[in-house]
Amino acid sequence: MHVVKRGPVDLAVRCSGEDDGTPVLLVHGMGSDHTTWRKVAGALRAQGRRVAAVDLRGHGRSGRAGSYRLDDFRDDLRAVVDDLGADRVDVVAHSLGAQAALRMAMAEPERIGAMVLEEVPPMPRDEVDVAEDIEPSAPLGERVRGLVSLLADPRPYLMFDRRVPGEVLTQFKQADPQWWADLSAVDAPALVVSGGARSFLPPQHLAAVVDALPAARFHTIDAGHSIHQRSPRAFIDAVVGHLASGPAS
Repeated sequence: MHVVKRGPVDLAVRCSGEDDGTPVLLVHGMGSDHTTWRKVAGALRAQGRRVAAVDLRGHGRSGRAGSYRLDDFRDDLRAVVDDLGADRVDVVAHSLGAQAALRMAMAEPERIGAMVLEEVPPMPRDEVDVAEDIEPSAPLGERVRGLVSLLADPRPYLMFDRRVPGEVLTQFKQADPQWWADLSAVDAPALVVSGGARSFLPPQHLAAVVDALPAARFHTIDAGHSIHQRSPRAFIDAVVGHLASGPAS
């Protein structure tokens, strides 16, 4: 693991693959870590891609922090990209990680090439959205499947800062129409992947994100919230195909 220092927080990053070309940054979801991307990373390396998989603050081997604002996660990704020494990166990101990556693309669109946003949770647009309570948590079915993963490998759970969910989910309970307005600044070709009816995130909300992005496509893999774990082959095919067609690849 390589350590990227950002103020008082150490960010753990695992880099692999060829040093040449545009890196692919892999960003996990809440409660996970870089190991969730093993199959995806292997497939990308087989395509000759350089891969960097980060542990978000409060997760995995990265340090715990005093703040877990969504913009903190965004700024951590910026520090990782700076450390990679790349002008631009492609991104594959899940849930909380996809929200952080999208925020970086809003702030610095020139630094993001192609993006795959798996089950990206949108911010509430108004009080109606707030009342619908769409946030990156998980229903019973997802929790049961998560328990199976936990029994197989408890390390991500054991290293996870339990303060993260409370601070993150609180931010999804506040209307943020500016987030929607800022999507227009993201010119990267984006593939927004929905887990379909089995996910707690209604597909129409992800479709609305696609409509707000200048260059996005919508893709459904009916696997629930953790598509890359439940249907890895279908997810990898979608990732490889999209990144191969992006301008940064």
